[in-house]
Amino acid sequence: MVPRRPNDSLPIPGEDPASKLNGVRLILGGRTAWVRLSERFDDPTAGSRLVHSSAYRGDRRGDRLVVLAGWTVSSLTGSSASPAASPGISQTSLAPGASGSSGPNGSVTADGKPAPGPALISTKKPGPTPTPARTPTPTPRPVTAIKLSSALTGFSQPIFVTGADDGKNRLFVVQQTGQIKVVVSGKTEAKAFLDISGLIEFGGELGLLGLAFSPQYKSNGHFYVDYNQAGTGDIMVAQYTATHNSNVADGGSAKLLINPIDRTAYANHNGGMLVFGPDGLLYFGTGDGGGAGNPLESAQNLSSLLGKILRLNVNVSGAKPTIWAYGVRNPWRWSYDSATGDMWIGDVGQARYEEIDHVSRAGVVGTAKIDLGWNIWEGRACYEPATGCSATGVTMPVAVYAHDVGCAVVGGYVYREPLVAALRGNYFFGDYCSGWIWRLVATAGNQAAVQVADTSLSITSFGQDDEGNVYVVSSAGNIYRIGL
Repeated sequence: MVPRRPNDSLPIPGEDPASKLNGVRLILGGRTAWVRLSERFDDPTAGSRLVHSSAYRGDRRGDRLVVLAGWTVSSLTGSSASPAASPGISQTSLAPGASGSSGPNGSVTADGKPAPGPALISTKKPGPTPTPARTPTPTPRPVTAIKLSSALTGFSQPIFVTGADDGKNRLFVVQQTGQIKVVVSGKTEAKAFLDISGLIEFGGELGLLGLAFSPQYKSNGHFYVDYNQAGTGDIMVAQYTATHNSNVADGGSAKLLINPIDRTAYANHNGGMLVFGPDGLLYFGTGDGGGAGNPLESAQNLSSLLGKILRLNVNVSGAKPTIWAYGVRNPWRWSYDSATGDMWIGDVGQARYEEIDHVSRAGVVGTAKIDLGWNIWEGRACYEPATGCSATGVTMPVAVYAHDVGCAVVGGYVYREPLVAALRGNYFFGDYCSGWIWRLVATAGNQAAVQVADTSLSITSFGQDDEGNVYVVSSAGNIYRIGL
């Protein structure tokens, strides 16, 4: 594999998961692109595998990428691996263009100089040091690698998968284009469970974005969707109904639960996740309304429903959503720990850091509004103002990583499925751009995340079935199950 220096150019390849040399094109917007290359060398006699992975960020020029920054990571797995290169733990090698050293994050700037920044997963707190919300404890489950097994294929732009928790063990796959597909006994039904493609505005970050089933779905048949309204892009939340035993919902049963949340200024940062909390309320995220740096100044504005996680009592006719948390940029995917009721939030960052936030069950069901920091903070770094920002009253993230290892965090789930005991109690999350998957220990508070998988996937979401299995959703149309 040939390292690339800034201002070099290289082809933008397509995904070829069957070959030993893989390339993934990951578009961030405009002319900016990521190219990620992996080359693996298998040694059957030693039972080991050496993988070199390189990633480059730069400007698209036709079918080539003009490199602005890049890095290379090598990992050795198998029986011949040394303790320092155990499965799932990557060693950062020289950055492209470096001859003997690199910046702390293993990347180089456009002028070829080492780039400053935190390590792979940063726990250093730039700027003022806030008091940690929880005290770190030793890691009780040292999971260092996971495997992904193919579970489902053939979907169009899938962005979520979930079960209905109704005893049927079905899976429901949300397609951003406006359909919900149902999978029964491993086979996808030809007819969509719900198709609202005619009601949505689709493209970029717009579309059908979220799905949640009522905790009483088995008896009331209610489920809920989050989408962008056709023509305006406004955020909508609606209730639909299906007969419990049916694999097709009643498309005419729509009941709008909120007034449209205006999205005419910008098309990005829509949130979209829907989850029923441990208190039985419906929670949904909105994002800050888009644009760089929160130009609408919505995230810290308690008069705006943008930049929030809201909650709604769907059992009260005419109820209005109330603010549960504010100070979020784009809480794309988040979840509750089914065993504890704690919330785990992946909030997509601006230009430097991605973050995972954690709120205990007491904070979830409490009445106090939770401030998650944006746009005063980006991760653990001051954003506005650039220095001297205050952490008073802010719930700081439990884990942060810099943009040398990704660009858009995808929140996941705490694994609680009983059959794979070694995975229980680990929170898994990933990054859309790099395809990396990490884990945190759910009981350990502030901690450095451990990378447990380096994939070639463009991860759009994680999901969970009725039994507690955790899935990874790829934009290419495939869904994988996490295991060992």
